[in-house]
Amino acid sequence: MRKIFLACPYSHADAAVVQERFIACNAVAAGIIEAGHAVFSQVSMSHPINQAFAGKDSTAVGKLWAPVDAVFMELLEELIVLDLPGWELSGGIKREIAFFEARGRRVSLWSQVDQEFI
Repeated sequence: MRKIFLACPYSHADAAVVQERFIACNAVAAGIIEAGHAVFSQVSMSHPINQAFAGKDSTAVGKLWAPVDAVFMELLEELIVLDLPGWELSGGIKREIAFFEARGRRVSLWSQVDQEFI
């Protein structure tokens, strides 16, 4: 069983894009679980909780999640980035990639993962 941190771009000026990213991330996380692997899907967990953070902008919310993410990243063996449009602009994804690479752990883009994996 692989232990995977699933990263996905999240913040966007258009709330519909945020919702689409949330749905896409859930679908990939479900496929990983169905394949018999453990996954922490950060966007799947954070999206519903973010709606309870009244009055906070995306930067403030990101600062709240950074230490939570670090706990899960420390426990997991690899990072898969759901490379939806805009993923390369995400500060959170850059931080997550740096974390896994600094520890010599696997980092993959979803588009490059062998689809037989799921």
